[in-house]
This record gives sequence, C-alpha cells and structure tokens, in this order.
Amino acid sequence: MSHRYSHSYLTCGLCIFVTDISFSSLVIVLLQLHELGKMVVHNRQNATQNDKDIASEPSRLETITRFIVESRYYSIPVSFKVVGLWFFVLIISAITLVVDVRPTYFSHKRNFFNVYLVKFAWGWTLVVTGLYSIVVSFVHGCELWKKTITSSILRLAVGTFVWYLWVNVVFHFIENLTGVCIGKDRTPNLSVGSKLDCIQLKQGYIWEAVDISGHCFLLTYSILFMKSELDLQRNWHKIPIHGAQFRAIGSKSLTNLKSRYKLTLPLVHILFLVNILLGALWEFMLLATCVYFHSFLSKAAGAAIGIFSWLVTYNEWYRCKFPLSIPGHGPLGDLFVKNTKKTE
Repeated sequence: MSHRYSHSYLTCGLCIFVTDISFSSLVIVLLQLHELGKMVVHNRQNATQNDKDIASEPSRLETITRFIVESRYYSIPVSFKVVGLWFFVLIISAITLVVDVRPTYFSHKRNFFNVYLVKFAWGWTLVVTGLYSIVVSFVHGCELWKKTITSSILRLAVGTFVWYLWVNVVFHFIENLTGVCIGKDRTPNLSVGSKLDCIQLKQGYIWEAVDISGHCFLLTYSILFMKSELDLQRNWHKIPIHGAQFRAIGSKSLTNLKSRYKLTLPLVHILFLVNILLGALWEFMLLATCVYFHSFLSKAAGAAIGIFSWLVTYNEWYRCKFPLSIPGHGPLGDLFVKNTKKTE
C-alpha cells in the first residue's frame, strides 16, 4: 500500500509541475526574495533630465516588485493563463479519479484556509485587488482620474455581481431543481422539494443533486480577475521615463503626475506584493480543491463558468470601452501601448 501511495504522489506531483508552471515559477520567485537586496537596477538611459527627481535609486520594495514583474511567472500572457487553468483543473481532477490520494490537513473541509479564506475568497480579492486598482487608476488617469477611478469601482461592482449571480442564484437554483432528499436507507423523500427543507428534517436525510463547484468557479474567476487588474504594474516603472512625453515639461499636468507617482509609490508596491501572494494562495487552494473535493464534472463546470465569466467581461465587454474599459485605459496607458509597439 505504501508503494501505491508513493507512486500516486509521484504521478500527481509530476502533473502539477507540467500543467501549472506559473505556480512553480512563483515559488522560485519567493524563495529568491532574500537575495533581491543585492540586485542593482540598471540606469534608465532614456530618462529625461526633468524626470530624474522621480527616477532616483529604487527602494527595496521597488526592486522586489520589478524582479517579479520581469519574472517568467508574471510575464505569462493572460490568454495562456486561461488555457493553463482550464487544463490544470481537468488534468488534476482526472488523475484523482484513478489515483488514491492520502488524506492531509487540506482534505478536511473545516481547515483554516477553507473556512476563513476560500469561503470568503471574493471578499479578500475585492479588498486587496480593488485597493490596488483604485490607487493605480488615480495616477494613470491624470486629469481624468475621476473617470478612471469610477471605471475601476464599476469593474469591481460587475465582478461582485458576477460572483453573486452564479454562486448565490444560479448554482442554488440548479441544486434545488435537480436534487432529491435521500434518507439513511437510501429511500428518496419526494415530498421535500428543496435542500433547506431536507436539511431541516434532521433525521439523517441528505440532499443529492447536481452540485457545481463554487470553489472552482470562485478561485478560477478570482485568479483571472487579479491577473487582469495587476497588468497595470507592467508599465508602472515607465511613468518617470515617459512622463514628459505625456505633457510639456513644466506643465501643470506633468507636475501633478509626478506628485501622484511619488505619493502612491510605496503603497502601490505593497499592494502589488500582497496581491501576488494572495494569487499564489488561490492557485494552491484550487489545487487542493481539485485533489480532495467535488466530482470531476462539478469541478470542470465550475472552472468553465469562471473562465466564461472572465471572457465575457474582460476579454469582450471592457475592450469595447463603453461604458467601462480595461484597466489602464486612458491617455497615459495609451502612450505606453504606443511606445511598446514602437519597440517591438
């Protein structure tokens, strides 16, 4: 039996490494953080003399942030992340159908991470990622900062609506529609028409129904949501370099841009790092969910709905730029896109 378990763990571990390289890359990044203080950031050769006051020697937080942004983990396009998450859920869930996995702390539904983190995953994501998005929009928006912050808040509201619609309305409706109340002797009680009524019987009755994995949906959607919002960090360090291209040197708008950049610089780096850690936790909890909980179809359906929800909002709706837009859209964001195309 021990040989069987060791073989199972070897197979499962190999699959995890192959199917989710982004997660393993992040682990490598975190293990190397203690060496980041020795790193020296190259001088920005294109920085203008006027921008030297905000392009000074980087702090430790900025060094760590730049290292992560330039790492293989962060550079994975969101389209690859979508495909990777989908196959990750399918492959790990399929392996657990044929491989015996030994119970661990994470196989208990009442473990700390399940009860206090995954259960409130959208709340944690909303607070941590929402704060980052609003603060960065304040800088990216320049004179139009009220519009960009409003757009960020509305994206958070849409994400909350998506979460509530699926988890608290659609999934519950499907569960009640397809369920049957089963007694201890496996005899169905057809007089009971809802899960709540079945549970209230308190005589060993259980409600068996089509149970779409809310955890797989929520974790998948949260990971993609965070990936999209954090993409603003890719161009954050370019603000001192390209700021003078946005407005004439000495103009009020350029002065405001500099002051906002200075004001928010430490907070943005802290919020970014917290988001990275939270995203890594969501990926790990998605792994635990795929290994220990729910049926194959339940997990596949949950992940598919999470990916579908992200595609409808970030990949289609927001790209139309009416009335909401993708993160970073605005005068400064458009300038970054233009400069990126020139260097390609």
